[in-house]
Amino acid sequence: MARILQMATMLGSSRLGHGAFGFDERPSDAAPVPQMKRELPTRKMCLEAFKRTHYDILIIGGGAVGSGCALDAATRGLKTALVEANDFGSGTSSKSSKLLHGGLRDLEQAISRLDVAALRRVRCSLRERSHIGNLAPHLSRPVPIMLPVHHWWEAPLYYLKLKLYHLMAPKGTKSFQYLSADEALEVFPMLRRQELFGAFVFYEGQHDDARMCLSVALTAARYGADICNHMKVLRLIKSKDGNVAGAEAVDQLTGKKYSIRAKVVVNATGHMSDSLRQLEDSEAKPLCTRSWSSIIVLPRFYCPEEVGVFDPHTPSGRSIFFLPWQGHTLVGSGDESGSPPDQNAQPTETDVQSLLEGVKHFVSPSFDVRRCDVLAVWGGFKPLPVQSDSLRHTLLKNHVIHLGPRNMLTIVGGTWSSFRVLAEKTVNAAIRHGELSPLRKDSVTAESCKLDGASGWSPKMFIRLVQDFGMERDVAEHLSNTYGSNAFQVAVSAHSSGMAWPIVGKRLHSEFPYIEAEVKQGVREFACTLEDMVARRLRVAFLNVQVAGEILPQVASIMAKELNWTREHTRKQIRETRAFLNTQMGQLTKENASQMNIPIKMSVRQVRKYAGQFSQLDEDKTGYVSIADCCKVMKTMGVKEVPVDLMHNVLRDIDVHAQGKVNLYEFLLLMSALVQGDTGYLRYARLYLDQRKQMQASNVPIALPMELAGGGL
Repeated sequence: MARILQMATMLGSSRLGHGAFGFDERPSDAAPVPQMKRELPTRKMCLEAFKRTHYDILIIGGGAVGSGCALDAATRGLKTALVEANDFGSGTSSKSSKLLHGGLRDLEQAISRLDVAALRRVRCSLRERSHIGNLAPHLSRPVPIMLPVHHWWEAPLYYLKLKLYHLMAPKGTKSFQYLSADEALEVFPMLRRQELFGAFVFYEGQHDDARMCLSVALTAARYGADICNHMKVLRLIKSKDGNVAGAEAVDQLTGKKYSIRAKVVVNATGHMSDSLRQLEDSEAKPLCTRSWSSIIVLPRFYCPEEVGVFDPHTPSGRSIFFLPWQGHTLVGSGDESGSPPDQNAQPTETDVQSLLEGVKHFVSPSFDVRRCDVLAVWGGFKPLPVQSDSLRHTLLKNHVIHLGPRNMLTIVGGTWSSFRVLAEKTVNAAIRHGELSPLRKDSVTAESCKLDGASGWSPKMFIRLVQDFGMERDVAEHLSNTYGSNAFQVAVSAHSSGMAWPIVGKRLHSEFPYIEAEVKQGVREFACTLEDMVARRLRVAFLNVQVAGEILPQVASIMAKELNWTREHTRKQIRETRAFLNTQMGQLTKENASQMNIPIKMSVRQVRKYAGQFSQLDEDKTGYVSIADCCKVMKTMGVKEVPVDLMHNVLRDIDVHAQGKVNLYEFLLLMSALVQGDTGYLRYARLYLDQRKQMQASNVPIALPMELAGGGL
């Protein structure tokens, strides 16, 4: 507590104004706010510009920082080009926790180590969160976060930390409050009462990360930047003196190569930055390291609709968060795991089970946590500067801006909360080292600039969409909070629903507010593949991977008309996107199937009998049948009254991988347990397998107690 008071004293006595946290005071005679130069260009127009333009700055990498650099440079009047090998925001930038956090954990580090630099980093993040809210008010909003208190002595410590946190935030930031244990349970009923003393509620920012990244890139294009996704850099172009003077990139959609020349090249490729640096200098030492983290998506009943939970110190020793987002619940751990060796790593079933175990230990034991509740899962790399003596001073900022031996600038590190200020610093470095002559010396993205769609937007704008166009409320809110004032363009292009109400807006799926007109809008916003559309223009792949798979043919059909795809190319897009859903977004894979280790206790004749029943029920050959169909089968097998409660327990023991339906393997286990009446075997088999996984994880020989085995297996 003494350390907290000392940090508070330092906060009050030191000059921790704007400049102390990385912000320069704006001169009174600053240039006027620039106006957008043009309507959104097409991808073809940008490709044509690459052929004839010699740019001031070329940015490689269309993630948060790269797109931010393009916006900062374009608004200063620099000739700017941005290329991205995949889609804008397709890497880590679309796979975050969706929080614009102010750095509460950094504050803990600042207090424990009396680290003034970390304190400044927190202040900078808090101010940047405010700047991002001004930049894109339609895409970001405050979200209350509950911080559980497990012991009485934690309450005053958390209070002082949050008080300091609030004092460092800009004026107008919502304050925090304390809740008793009973009040906390009213807000989040699934918490374990016996491990709860109370809770604090404080506020962080939340946004749609992929839409934010895309909007930054598109706004840069409207300010004059030439941007292009699916452009992979093959080599760096060097001048006569050996310095980097551009890059040769290939359009991965057509195979055509382009030589893009620029005075300064910025490497903003995130965790892949060292690969590009090798093209500049084959002997370059690593500048970037990375950590991996995964997030699972659960139904909204896992978390209150408007309140998240973050516990940095659970009784089990690990951190965990529950965040409401677009009608679903995001669950992840603040603990960073080691980096997988493969740069194209994907989330695994081990990641999923690890997070589910964390959920089970955090919520009340009476709450039934199931694998089938996982609607999607994704994982991403977090790029960090390599820890070395030469970079020790820069690690205080969690980023480094490095000038290579051939004058290529590389930016490594940063978070969504700091992307804007990192872009500003990178462009400052580019102007300095490249001796560029911008129209505006200082950045305007902090307070004067707004993203396309932000001007004219208000939180109640959706009402106009309902009243003027006859849209359903949830569709109107979604369009307003996604496109801002550009939502009216989407509404104008929307087709009639064919019903009395709603009048316009054909949904792509009944459970989601996405409409067909958004697919056409997505094509205008540089969506080139089916994956671009369902993952980053419509966020359905990040919310429910099964629904994403269901709407692929419908979305592909609309895109085919807009992009003149052939039938074969359309089928190829569907195949490739299904593979993406299977490997990157948590769809059922072979690894999931390998988890099915409970032997089926039936004779061959019985298996054939029930497999035949399953095949008859699965008329569309989806590989699944509904639980309702299973009940019908039981009645034909002589079960007069289906034991619903018993079936619930059996489904829990099987740990089915989808809600409301089972595959053939799960169907056979269900029939074995309920029709054959052998539920005890299934329960003990599950217990054995759970213990075996635990023993294998700890390298301890497997030994199941005999009293739990019911005499043996």
